[in-house]
Amino acid sequence: MKEIGYNRGSLNSGTCLILLFAGLLAGILFVQTLDASSFAGIFSEYFLNQYASLNIDYKRLLRYVGGYRCGQYAFLICCGALSAASVLMGGILFLLGMTWGTLISVSTVRLGLKGVLICVAGILPQIFFYIPAYGWVLMWVWKQGNNRKKYLFLAAVGFFFLIFGIVTEVYLNPLILQQILRKM
Repeated sequence: MKEIGYNRGSLNSGTCLILLFAGLLAGILFVQTLDASSFAGIFSEYFLNQYASLNIDYKRLLRYVGGYRCGQYAFLICCGALSAASVLMGGILFLLGMTWGTLISVSTVRLGLKGVLICVAGILPQIFFYIPAYGWVLMWVWKQGNNRKKYLFLAAVGFFFLIFGIVTEVYLNPLILQQILRKM
């Protein structure tokens, strides 16, 4: 077994949660500083009505989502192998929280509770595959693992979860979102 040969800083689950929630708070505060005219776009009634009746080109969507998610995963895997992994993962968690906070805040400002429902529907069911895919890499950093073979094995297993997440995001999630938008 090869050892990576460095000792990473500590990143535990409590620190990760603090960074994630600090990012959520930062995203919410960011939205509160903007004026109402900057909230046009994806959460407008016009866009949502168009999306509800859209014919989706699944092949193009698969190429786009697959490329985007695989790129994110490869970046995360590479970051997890660096000696500064805990700092990078902490920054990624903060930005993820900030993104979620901004998205939920804008949807709530534009659409109220309906916006929150759309956000939740937008991450289901693929989140059940993405959490293990990305979570194993994050847990590896938490535990300060240094066995390269085990890390690559976890990355490979996570990649299969990533593929299932991509498939559900492309083929199942648009159908769920369209059904919800048609009923609203």
